[in-house]
Amino acid sequence: MSRIETESRYFVPGPTWVRPEILSELTRPMVGHRSEEFREIYKQILIDLKELFVTKQHTFVATCSGTALLEASLMNCVPRRVLVTTCGAFSERWLSIAQSLGLEVDHLEQKWGEPVDPQALANHFAGRRHHYDAVTITHNETSTGVLNDLATLARVVRDESRDTMVLVDAVSSLGSAPVLFDEWGLDVCLASTQKGIALPPGLTVFAVSERAMERVSKKNFRGTYFDFLEYKKNAEKESPPFTPAVSLCFALGKQLDYILREETLEKRWVRHRHMRDLTIERTKPYATLVTELESASVSVSAIEPTSRPAAEIVREMKQQGFTLGGGYGQWKEETFRIGHMGDISIAAMKSMLDVLEKVATSK
Repeated sequence: MSRIETESRYFVPGPTWVRPEILSELTRPMVGHRSEEFREIYKQILIDLKELFVTKQHTFVATCSGTALLEASLMNCVPRRVLVTTCGAFSERWLSIAQSLGLEVDHLEQKWGEPVDPQALANHFAGRRHHYDAVTITHNETSTGVLNDLATLARVVRDESRDTMVLVDAVSSLGSAPVLFDEWGLDVCLASTQKGIALPPGLTVFAVSERAMERVSKKNFRGTYFDFLEYKKNAEKESPPFTPAVSLCFALGKQLDYILREETLEKRWVRHRHMRDLTIERTKPYATLVTELESASVSVSAIEPTSRPAAEIVREMKQQGFTLGGGYGQWKEETFRIGHMGDISIAAMKSMLDVLEKVATSK
């Protein structure tokens, strides 16, 4: 059986398709999370995460969803006030979490389908009345298929305020698009593993800067399970702070080795751009990309069909054996989403797009 026959007929914007080789790691015999065998696996994971985030600073893995690390980032790094930038449903999650924590929250809102404007961010800083402990940025907005210019946005924050933390949600970009933690001057960056890293859900990986750790050390109340200082202390002993999802760590270790040494990051980034461009070009006759090309995500495309209702297309594609993502939030009725992330191949994308063209243009 060919790889195409065994792989992706599943094109949602996460959880994404998982290679059979990775799924087999989940069936390995259990080991203790304080055992020497696990310690070696965990040690290599932390090393490989530095390469994935392109950093020489702190990297960690936690057993949780990405949302948990959004909250943890705020709890660890924000004593009082945060500026939340939004351009869709998932960047708005930062907003609701910050409000639920009782923080003083300012909001820089961009229209759905548009990226956060670096000039608008600079103007906001220029006219601000308050000091911000942190600014939140969602690198890739999964609900709309927008890839924000993270490097430029982070530079604006750095230029305007040297001691404001840059907190980044890279849930649907890490492993799909470049995330250069050190070069871009980020302070916390997190990603769930069920999207660009192409694992089952359950783990979140994150990087933390030295200066963020200094901030964390001065904050009295950080919680327990997500205390970054505990992760740092235990990472120095090549161990997790609490019982991890051991089987998922087996899979993560195997997948990081594949991403970094077999495919390589650069080739992975190129493949994702190719899948994005292929999706846009092939759907153009019967649908409209709801974002501008300049900010189109490499991992998910939000499409508004001009031929048939979006829900009909998604439903009929399911009958044909292909699962696509529905629209999200305020775009739920008008759009559907195509996930092109993780380990999906170009050949699999072409096979799906062939069927999608027939379905979308049929009467």
